[in-house]
Amino acid sequence: MNLGENIKLKRELLGISRAELIERSGVSTAQLSRIERGEQKNPNLETLVAICTALNSSIDEVVFGEQSTSSIYIGKAIDDLPEEKKKFIKELIKLAIMSSNSKELEKHLS
Repeated sequence: MNLGENIKLKRELLGISRAELIERSGVSTAQLSRIERGEQKNPNLETLVAICTALNSSIDEVVFGEQSTSSIYIGKAIDDLPEEKKKFIKELIKLAIMSSNSKELEKHLS
């Protein structure tokens, strides 16, 4: 399986719609659609981390279709945080994505 198939499979196994994953991750509709269809095979790290966080999955699991023990620890650590800290982490990831996307846009417009 490729990255897009792994994301789609994980999303469907969790019962999450594409719209919900977009909202949780902060990734644009167009970009997530391209990734899931396999048109964008190599998203930047911020995007990948945002998707993995929204899916409560490790990068290993999403990229390779497997789960590592370190990712289980990180997922558990995030799950154990108070709700306000989880929201804070999600906002940080969204800000990192928006910052990265704006830099990419500026580069293309220059």
